This record gives sequence, structure tokens and C-alpha cells, in this order.
Amino acid sequence: MVDFSLTNADERVLQLARQEAAIGHGHARYYDQHENELPPYIFPEVAGKPSPRDLARELEGETSGPAIIDVLLHLEESYADIRLRRTRTGLGQMIVNYAGSPEQVARWGRKELSIALTEPGAGSDPAAIRGTAARDPQTGDWILNGEKIYCSGFGGADGALVLVRGAAENGVRPFMAFVVEKGTAGLKMLGQVRKMGIRSWDTEDFVLQDCRVPDFNRIDADFKKTMIVFNGTRPMVAAHGLGVARALLDFTRETLAAHGVTVQYEPGAAQRSATQDRLLRLEALYDAALLSILRCKWLEERDGRTSGATKVEASMAKAIGGKATRRISQECLELLGPLALSEAFLAEKWFRDARIFDIFEGAGEINRLIVARWLLNYSAKELA
Repeated sequence: MVDFSLTNADERVLQLARQEAAIGHGHARYYDQHENELPPYIFPEVAGKPSPRDLARELEGETSGPAIIDVLLHLEESYADIRLRRTRTGLGQMIVNYAGSPEQVARWGRKELSIALTEPGAGSDPAAIRGTAARDPQTGDWILNGEKIYCSGFGGADGALVLVRGAAENGVRPFMAFVVEKGTAGLKMLGQVRKMGIRSWDTEDFVLQDCRVPDFNRIDADFKKTMIVFNGTRPMVAAHGLGVARALLDFTRETLAAHGVTVQYEPGAAQRSATQDRLLRLEALYDAALLSILRCKWLEERDGRTSGATKVEASMAKAIGGKATRRISQECLELLGPLALSEAFLAEKWFRDARIFDIFEGAGEINRLIVARWLLNYSAKELA
């Protein structure tokens, strides 16, 4: 029999995370209005106090597992709007630890490295990457050129894992990955990106102009190896969106209750109002999306993040989670009416934040294509 209940240890960890989330809401508007200012790595209100993630590691044998508690904590941190304790872990760093040599892991395994994939005009389509890597035959160094945009975490990171294309081999330009640390000559940082929502999210652009790096900086991570890491992060981004959606859903429920509209679960549809029915449907959509994420993380717990076994489930979770986030936020704004537009509350901010999650970390259309190819047993060439 499948048991969906959380363990007592899970509840202890999440309760601590919810206490911090209440503090986070107090900082949300400030960083929404000051997007060029990165939040501190740890806020004074929680400095020196027990960390939910430290408690999760301490109780690891009693929780539902590291992958599951990690995504549940991510949801709570997103509900808080602002992470009171920023982690020093980036996607680039994860790839180095997965695909790098022992010497490369020793050098960069604890560095905070973002990943630089997206380019102007190419979006996140790897086939359209135009950034180049050319080897200097005299020194053995690599010379990188290109522009990267929307690099999550780059502002506060030590550098980035940059994905570019090398010289053509048999008519094909191979994908190549390089660690580029800040301070490297030829790396020009362009500052924080102005965004409609999730303004506190560290997002920066940069240019590589004859940026020279040694051969040691090349990581043996082709496109396939790189994409495997996204199997673990796509459900996390879906959880991020659901955290935002839940904050808005809770606010909507509380606001309507203050005006005498409460959800009645026992009566049938004929005895409920249209507003009550809408709230019930939104709650059901939230639960369905969350269960898809938890199933993916359960499989990851069983098979490992780098096994590739969760590729389809990760795409399902991301597609469902992104769509659910947008729909919940849209309908909540409709239910709240003019009240949703006031900056006296965070509802309008949560609505702006929610708009990104159908394209963030893999667009919904691409993830649906991945699922469709698996269902129909089609290749990327047959179904594009």
C-alpha cells in the first residue's frame, strides 16, 4: 500500500521552515523594489539559529529521504518569497562534481558556479547556441567568444560553467563546457536583468570577448551529460512555482473567508457557490501538481539523480507544475478582484512572480514534447 503521509521528522523540519517563511514575507516587498540589490547569504533574524536544512541532515534516517525533503524545503522557501539562508550551490557546480576529473572537483567542487546556456536569439535551444571555443595551438589555451543571458545565480557566484560550440568535426560542431571564473580577462559582466517578477532572483548577463582559459578548465560534459542534471532541477523549479501559487491561494482563501466565503468540503456541488467550487478546483490542481513532483523525487531517491531514469517524470512534473502555477495565480487574481492590484498586499507580486514558471528551467512545450516522444516512441527528429 502506498503511504503519502510525511514522517514526524519531515514535519519537524517543515515546521521550522514555515517559521522562517513568515519572516521572509516581511522582506519580500523590499527586494521586489530593489532588484539590483542581492539579498544577504543569511538574514540577521535567523543568524545563529538552527537551520531547516541542517536539521534535515541531522534527521536524514528518519525523513522521507534527502531528495524528497529537499524539494519540500524548496517549496517552503519559495512560499517565503525570500530565502533567509542562501545556499552556495549552483547548477554549474553540480555538473563539475558529476562530470569533472578528481582534480577539477578538488578545485571547483565547493565553488559556487552558475550555468550559462541561454543566448540572445537562441533562447535555451541548445541547437541554436552560437558561442564559440577555439583552441590556441601555441599555448593550448581555449579562446571563448559569445554572450550569455539570464544566468541564474551568477551575480553572487564565483563563476559559471559556460556551454559553447567547438570547431566543426565531420561537419558537426560539438558542445563543449568550460569553467570561467570571475576576474578572467575577457569576461564582461552586464549586471542584473530587469524582470517583471521574481525580482529577488539573482539573474545576470555577461559577454565573453576573446576570453582565454587554460585547457584544465574544460569539463568533460557534453550536452547529454549536462541535461541529466536538469532531471533533478526541473521538479525543484516546479516546486518553486507551487510555493508562490500556494502563497497566493492561501491569501485568497483567507481574504474571502474574512468576507464570509469559506470552502465547504462536505456538501455536494449543488450546495456550493461558484466561488467555493473554483477554490476547490484550484486546491485539487495544486495537490495533483505536488504529487507529480513528489513521485519524481521518489524515483530519484530510488534510482539516483544522474541515472537518467527520471527524465520523463521530471518533464511531467515541470509541465504540470508550471501550468498549475499560472492557472492558480490567474484565477486567484480574478477571485480577489481590485484588491489584488494593491501594493498594500503581496498578491500582485505573487501573480507577477508566477508568470515565469511555465518557461523557467525548460518551457512547458518542450517538456510536453519529451513526454510525447516517450509515449509514442518517437525520436526528436520524428516529433519536433
